[in-house]
Amino acid sequence: MNLSWKERLGVVIGNALEYYDIAVFAAISPFIINILSNNGYDDAGVLVWGMFGLRFLLRPFGGFIIGKVADQKGKKTALVITSTLTGFATLSMALLPTDLDHIVFYFLILQMLQAFSFGGEFPTIINYLINNSPSNQHSRTGSMIVASSISGVILSLLIVSLLQSTLSDQAMQSYGWRIPLLIGAVNIAVGFWFRFKLPSEVKPSVNTKPQLGTLWIELFSVSVTGGAVFYIQNLASSIIATSTNIPNYSLLNSTFLLVLVIFAGYFTDKMSTPKKTYVVGCLVGVILYFPLYWVLTNSSLTVSIFSMGAITLISAFILTNLAAVLADLAMNKTVQLGISYNIALSIFGGLTPLIVEVSKSYSASLIGLYAAACTVPGLLATCLYIQRGTKTHREIRT
Repeated sequence: MNLSWKERLGVVIGNALEYYDIAVFAAISPFIINILSNNGYDDAGVLVWGMFGLRFLLRPFGGFIIGKVADQKGKKTALVITSTLTGFATLSMALLPTDLDHIVFYFLILQMLQAFSFGGEFPTIINYLINNSPSNQHSRTGSMIVASSISGVILSLLIVSLLQSTLSDQAMQSYGWRIPLLIGAVNIAVGFWFRFKLPSEVKPSVNTKPQLGTLWIELFSVSVTGGAVFYIQNLASSIIATSTNIPNYSLLNSTFLLVLVIFAGYFTDKMSTPKKTYVVGCLVGVILYFPLYWVLTNSSLTVSIFSMGAITLISAFILTNLAAVLADLAMNKTVQLGISYNIALSIFGGLTPLIVEVSKSYSASLIGLYAAACTVPGLLATCLYIQRGTKTHREIRT
């Protein structure tokens, strides 16, 4: 079964809304902090960001349970479930009375539900889209996944920014913070419209060949690189922004990345293969991330913009081909991919903003050293996988 581009678009629209629902919590966090403070909670900021960090602990469980559904009942069923769960959690947050006793508990439960859902969402999307697309379109399909994720983040920033420029501070604190959540709740509609109309697999196609233990390590390693690069480029960009001369760095950086991942997808499908391009991107990242981040944070505006563009271009080629590499490694096993990917994200996704913050306190250029170090695992794992595949091919020929 090969999905049409329209059907693939229906899948990634749901992914964009999943990322929107996650990112919007960070965007409205100042208002949630005020709500908790008004309810008598000390250190409300610590509680809010503590909830955000705890989300990552539940993601591997979502990867396992929803991955089971995807492998046994079909990817379409799993995707309808994830859209419905995330939409329900977001709608519930939007409707929470602010004078509830133990309101922090309700926010925490709903955040955990979102995290559980998203733990199964992304691995299922990777397997569903890549394994049901022609091989010469894998990179462009991967670029759609990344672009939808970035679009969700950008959309959350734009909507909250628009509301803040339109409404007074009092109105935003009273009811305005609920509006972005209500918009995010359309995930429910996505689940029962776009995704419910997707074609089902006649029988969920899962490779049953026994897999080497090294593949778990390879999936984890590739996920470490993808997670760290994505979170540095997006969620940690607001931290990096304070060390550059570039106005509106976060929004400009994410928008630039959105354009470049689309370019990287077309370039790879026309000129190379996802695995080869991913390896080249990682290798260039290992060599150039540190000097480019030094230039980004220690130069004039023009030179800094050039450096930002170079960093973003390298990251685009890595992220665009991430889905194809992971799907090829996982051999359509969503459970294995979900567990490996989410454990990597739980560690490096959750810690990346903190590591970036600490690195910046010493020297912002150290962010580049962290980015380069996180690129090494994905580079080594993919090279070993390619080497193993080449060796197997030779053995078959002889």
